[in-house]
Amino acid sequence: MVLKDRRFFGAPAEHRAPRSPAAELEAQVACALADDGEVDASDVAVTASGDEITLSGTVTRTEEIGRCSRIALRVDGVGSVRNVIGVWGSKM
Repeated sequence: MVLKDRRFFGAPAEHRAPRSPAAELEAQVACALADDGEVDASDVAVTASGDEITLSGTVTRTEEIGRCSRIALRVDGVGSVRNVIGVWGSKM
């Protein structure tokens, strides 16, 4: 297959700088959470430091907290997960 250069109205497409490894890992974990279908992770923030992922924010059910950790651990490159997710509406 031959791919043409991407162009925008005749001009070469702008190229973004490659993401850092931490930013790439954050994006992969966030996508895995979004694609899961059994957890509402719309209020979960993902932060990477090396191969450690920190999950913070809130979910709607207690069961989703552990599920978020398990999902993150399945992503290639994740070594450990620090989970500080709470349940929305509960008093912490």
